[in-house]
Amino acid sequence: MNFLSHYYFVQVNNNPYSTLGAILPDLFRNHHYNWKFRPEKENLLFNDNSDLELLFEGWKHHVQVDALFHNSAPFIIHTSQLREELVKVFTHLPKRPFFLAHVAYELILDCLLIRNNIVNTDLFYKNLDSCDFQTLDVFMDRIGISETKGFHLFLNNFIASRYLESYDKPKSLVHALDRIGRRVWLEQFSKRETENALTVIENAIENLNAEFLNVFKIVDEEIKKSDQL
Repeated sequence: MNFLSHYYFVQVNNNPYSTLGAILPDLFRNHHYNWKFRPEKENLLFNDNSDLELLFEGWKHHVQVDALFHNSAPFIIHTSQLREELVKVFTHLPKRPFFLAHVAYELILDCLLIRNNIVNTDLFYKNLDSCDFQTLDVFMDRIGISETKGFHLFLNNFIASRYLESYDKPKSLVHALDRIGRRVWLEQFSKRETENALTVIENAIENLNAEFLNVFKIVDEEIKKSDQL
């Protein structure tokens, strides 16, 4: 799931560190492609500080949500449908329709959360801006990151740009899809690919709008089941 979709699950907490923790794994990967940390697998402890603990709980929640989401029926069905359409748009390597369909579905979910006023993006950014960077430094140090300055600059830009709020517009989703794809294969979308991808995204947004929340409900129900074990 993308940033706002992860925020959907923790927004009820209305806590800065829950918000940051819920998107931190993806922020790390966006900042540096090989920042792949798994503190939840190493039994690291953060219970000596309530803010650190909330940050870590948000992190673990992110990992749990992604695992459930990627194995859910809606993800499998809708990424397959998107791939069928994107195969007609991106017909040559290195661009890979399967990868683009995966990313596109996640971006569309964020789009529909905004359009249907289900997440408050202003509160999302206010929460992130309220986090104490010293607390984040402690968390990063414990998982093995000693150089934090670069990430702080990245995070400040992420907050200041508020670019996620543009995701209510299909053109912005196609731009994001192009930008994310170029991390893998460098070559940007052609004009024809951009125009045709926009048509696919616009149609998918319209078709998914009525039932897009189903995947969130499925994931949420699975989380509640695991909490009862």
